[in-house]
Amino acid sequence: MLLSSFKETFLQNFLSISTWQSLLAIVLFFGLMGGFWYGLKQIKIKFVYRILIGMSIGLIFGIVIQAIIGFPGGSWFSHDGKSAWALVDGNWLDISEYYIQKPNLQGMDEIKGNYVQIKTIIGIEGYEAVVNGLTKLSLFKDAKGENLAFISAISFSPEIKSGIDWIIEFNTWASMLRQIFINGILLITIPVVFIAIFRVVAKPGSKGLGRISGKAIAILLINVAIAFTITFWIGYVLKIGKGLNFDQQIPGGSGRTDSKALPEIIWGYIPSNFVATLSATAIIPVIVLAALIGYATTFVRKKHPESMDNLMNFMDRAWDIVMSILMTFMKIMPLAVMAMLTTSITTRAIGALASIGLILAVGYLGLIIMLGFMTLILFLSGINVKAWWKNAWKPLIQGFSTQSSNATLPVTIDTLTNEMKIKDKVTSIVAPLSTSLGLVACAGVQAGLITSVLYTGSATVAEMNIFAFFILGLFTTIVASIGIAGVPGTATVVTSAVLNGIGFGTFFAPVYAIFGAIDGLFDMGRTATNVTGGVFAATLVAKDELLFDEGTELISEKKLKTLIENKNLKEESKKTKQADKKANKVEKQKNKVEKQKAEKKTKK
Repeated sequence: MLLSSFKETFLQNFLSISTWQSLLAIVLFFGLMGGFWYGLKQIKIKFVYRILIGMSIGLIFGIVIQAIIGFPGGSWFSHDGKSAWALVDGNWLDISEYYIQKPNLQGMDEIKGNYVQIKTIIGIEGYEAVVNGLTKLSLFKDAKGENLAFISAISFSPEIKSGIDWIIEFNTWASMLRQIFINGILLITIPVVFIAIFRVVAKPGSKGLGRISGKAIAILLINVAIAFTITFWIGYVLKIGKGLNFDQQIPGGSGRTDSKALPEIIWGYIPSNFVATLSATAIIPVIVLAALIGYATTFVRKKHPESMDNLMNFMDRAWDIVMSILMTFMKIMPLAVMAMLTTSITTRAIGALASIGLILAVGYLGLIIMLGFMTLILFLSGINVKAWWKNAWKPLIQGFSTQSSNATLPVTIDTLTNEMKIKDKVTSIVAPLSTSLGLVACAGVQAGLITSVLYTGSATVAEMNIFAFFILGLFTTIVASIGIAGVPGTATVVTSAVLNGIGFGTFFAPVYAIFGAIDGLFDMGRTATNVTGGVFAATLVAKDELLFDEGTELISEKKLKTLIENKNLKEESKKTKQADKKANKVEKQKNKVEKQKAEKKTKK
């Protein structure tokens, strides 16, 4: 009894090493990581190769672990090992919070009359034999701890799964460095956004910020529309929802509604609490707050110029500090990437993805096409594509590894500013916007997949005209991309918002069952494409505004000089025309007055 309590309390709950398999896997993993780190210290190689080596090691280690456990299937595999899962009508269902009609068992506590909660009897000796003796169980669920809600009498296989303990313990340890890295990056994300926006807005003589923001938003939303269109029609042509039979899986309601009206989205961007805004993870309210303070600083400067100069100097040094912190965490990024790739594989039931591999393949095809499309647009815009990708790979790799646009933001800003030589005026506005608005993959590609899967997987939905369905889905996605991006649980939120927006919210549960299963693997590619879309938007805006610093490789110095001269000539010509127009107006007004005086004199 004492030994059992020690194992559960200390080894399982505290140390998270209760089996020899988990101990061996953890020792091998960290031994491999230590050897990798030692090798990086001895051999000086480019940062990109360090990242790729870390990804390769993590990928191989994760696949080996999956091979050892036989590539198991079922969503039970990726959840807490203490949950109880049963195969219900061909799908794995978490039944740990459900109640069953009480079998005739002695010594079992009753819960709410004649019902027993599943999680209270897991582990009782003989439970499996008892369940095997039942062909049908009536499941009940009490979501709020109140009255039992009748679901239905469901025929299900009595096979019960509760996770693989040593894999769960290994993932806990393997996730440690991954989480340290992500937490460190997220730690400085809000300071980076706030300081960057403040410095741009508060800088004396800053103009055209509204124009830059407008162009960035337009590019991001157009990207979403294009991504949705491409993915939707590929999914429709390939009939990726064929055989899923969503009509037979509708439980009577979506059970979730995350969509918001456009006015709610807009007023939600205006911060209502100074401290809460800076302590949250939403980016756009921070942008608004920093812009307000920076704008106010420009007025206060007129009365107290010296104090405001001191404030600007403080912000400049604060920027140097957060960038130094960023570089500290970037040093361990190769190790963090190794941990990220390993846990991305070992926490998911790869075997369960075989049946929906086509959906995942179409999703990645949509991402690749969008990356190619953005590259083509840059080429046609006169950007040196080779030089652009030489720098853009860094935020792409970090987005792929961290699966977080916010966690990649400091790297994106550093890449745009210091490597691509795009001016702060563009970088500080467009980069933060691109993490929270119009994400090309999480909104565009994801929504295109969802709608094409639904249309081809439901006879009821397919009764609607395909072009009307497409236009409705496109409009809903563009509007929803303003409010659903930049939040955790993207698969859940996008699925709910889009389905409810097009009027098919009742299909949420069966559709999400598909996308929830592939979310982890798909999210890596989605985030990589999202952050690349932000770099793309910033580059296009900089090209249109000609806001490059000296030494940029994105456009030749000669061409940039010519473009700037042409722009200055156009502005001078515009000013001359405006001056001439104003002079003509004054002259006309003067002639009019003289004419009126002459008429009065004639009358007299």
